Amino acid sequence: MDNFLVENYSNDIDLDNHNMSLSEIAEPSSDFILPLLRYQKEWLAWSLKKEESANKGGILADEMGMGKTVEAIALVLAKRELQKDSTILSSSPTTSQKLLPVVKGTLVVCPVVGAMQWFREIERCITKGSNKTLVYHGANREKFMHKLAEYDFVITTYSTLQADYSKNSKRRVEMLDQKTDSTEKLTDYGSIDNSVSVGEDMSRRKSVLHSVKWDRIILDEASRIYIHRFMHYVVVFFNWHYSLSAVPEAHYIKNVQSATTIAVLALESFYKWALTGTPLQNRIGELHSFVRFLQVWPYAYYCCKDCDCSVLDYSFSVCPHCSHQRARHFLWWKRYIKKPFMAMRYDDVGRDAMVLLKHKILKSLLLRRTKKERAGDLALPTKTVTMRKDSLDVKEYDFYKSLDSKSRAQFDTYVEAGTLMNNYGHIFSMITRLRQAVDHPYLVMYSRTDLASGSTEAGDVEQSCGLCNEAVEDPVVTSCTHVFCKACLMDFAESMGKESCPTCTKPLTFDFTANNDKEGSNSKPTVRGFKSSSILNKIQIDKFRTSTKIEALREEIRFMLERDGSAKGIVFSQFTSFLDLIQHSLQNSGISCVQLVGSMSIAARDAAVTRFTEDPDCRIFLMSLKAGAVALNLTVASHVFLMDPWWNPAVEQQAQDRIHRIGQHKPVRIVRFVIEDTIEEKILQLQEKRKLLFEGQVSLYIFAPFLRFPH
Repeated sequence: MDNFLVENYSNDIDLDNHNMSLSEIAEPSSDFILPLLRYQKEWLAWSLKKEESANKGGILADEMGMGKTVEAIALVLAKRELQKDSTILSSSPTTSQKLLPVVKGTLVVCPVVGAMQWFREIERCITKGSNKTLVYHGANREKFMHKLAEYDFVITTYSTLQADYSKNSKRRVEMLDQKTDSTEKLTDYGSIDNSVSVGEDMSRRKSVLHSVKWDRIILDEASRIYIHRFMHYVVVFFNWHYSLSAVPEAHYIKNVQSATTIAVLALESFYKWALTGTPLQNRIGELHSFVRFLQVWPYAYYCCKDCDCSVLDYSFSVCPHCSHQRARHFLWWKRYIKKPFMAMRYDDVGRDAMVLLKHKILKSLLLRRTKKERAGDLALPTKTVTMRKDSLDVKEYDFYKSLDSKSRAQFDTYVEAGTLMNNYGHIFSMITRLRQAVDHPYLVMYSRTDLASGSTEAGDVEQSCGLCNEAVEDPVVTSCTHVFCKACLMDFAESMGKESCPTCTKPLTFDFTANNDKEGSNSKPTVRGFKSSSILNKIQIDKFRTSTKIEALREEIRFMLERDGSAKGIVFSQFTSFLDLIQHSLQNSGISCVQLVGSMSIAARDAAVTRFTEDPDCRIFLMSLKAGAVALNLTVASHVFLMDPWWNPAVEQQAQDRIHRIGQHKPVRIVRFVIEDTIEEKILQLQEKRKLLFEGQVSLYIFAPFLRFPH
């Protein structure tokens, strides 16, 4: 390592030129029927070499909208064609291979909204009949457990993978607790070979997807958006004169042992790839999740101080390989990368960490190209981003200022009482309500939380998330019976540490194993065409009032149709109730709409996408930012309307890239709606402080921890 540092210090001058120059290209297989662009052929040659290297994979971090899905499919087919004269079983045997049956298929793990997108892309790219593809999702998915070896592609979702893994892990623990005769055979539908006694290794009892060794695993959209350093934002918004250093740093340590990560790391395969347009958004530790998934030596390993032993698992007390104590082992990544960055060391140790990360780790694992760099290959139409600023009318502004004053007074009360960190859930709720009030006062006046505590019958009130105050998307119930969106709770837990429930401060424990494949019982449409729990069924519909933002959106849609009579647009908001209000208003104006929100099943999401793409009369696609900002290709639209800004600009960029991508032929117009003199202007200031991360330059990612965002 010392020799490497000496050799590469002289190469560390050009900080803006991270990616190596790729001159070699590879042609796709005969079964791949789509033409590849030059940079995609360069990827194909690079990725084939990486699979033959010791790393057995890597990270494809091309900017969003450049065709990472197509590139990954091309790799699978090209490698299969190269292996026609051999078989994957000829690989050197390993311990895992002896325990797990090997299958030929590639497992794709993606967000729920991307599952059918992957299925359609595979069908579009490959010669008909040359591949078999399975979408492993839904209540009856386990009926395919004995047929996995038949499929070339198996597509599943992160939530399905996590639920299956957690369910089987829980079952193994329960069986170990049972007083069962050691000769008694136990059955479990989750693994290929489930005939095992209690006295045997229960780790063999696995979920369906964990019961085989895959040829290849591809993680799509592997980098998630986090509510990062949440209390820093709170202080910035509510009381700017308070010192940021007063917020305990320990609460911001990201929990790398999240349930989803554990489930992913438990999968086994010969080759591993991660696809992400945002390889790093908040801190350097996020890269470790990729390194650990790829199992790259020595970066992902715990190394022994007393010998050459290195292990991935750190759960032992005495190392089973070298017999040295657990305390004598250290994580390579933590010692040589994370600690120097966390300490903000500008000495030789800090410089060593930067050179190691840039020249030894990223250059060997990661490939990133941007649309700007490959503009000649892509030939994408122009993209225009406009920020539209409006002012609230008198009644809306009075309502907002009243809510703002109450929120600040409550915040000051927490500060004076010294209970700021005990009330972060309530503070998040106050911020959310301020943002909702800017969109439409109805979102606060007819809050589901308020209705649930009133006289309205509980059966007519859709459950709301205790963090975002919106209808729960993929609901999770904690042990203290509070309900949250799965994404909200996971982000909250990983950002703040799994300490206490945001609502009641009791120890935070929750179960992700509930079946969320079906829509709730309240999803039956009412006579107005909306769910019974919709905010529209709580207001006097004949006295419905629009808002400043809705009127601004209607005006922009009118401009869109005047310029191009066939144009379509996508409307993004973080609040599903606001989408209902928008849809009602647009339908009253004769504009046909369709919605996509997180509570919809895969079938319902696919039907919504199909209607928007194929029905020429359906002009507007209303999307929850949480559910629709990733893993969708909607080039049939040429306009994006962002109704409310988000903390991290990368989220908005993901939303824009749903349409500004390969296959788009019309000029793209993005309109960001912002209300002056409100909390939204503070969010824009926060976005400016994170613009280096937002631009996605990997060379700048390396310096992100030193910039100490959001200071």
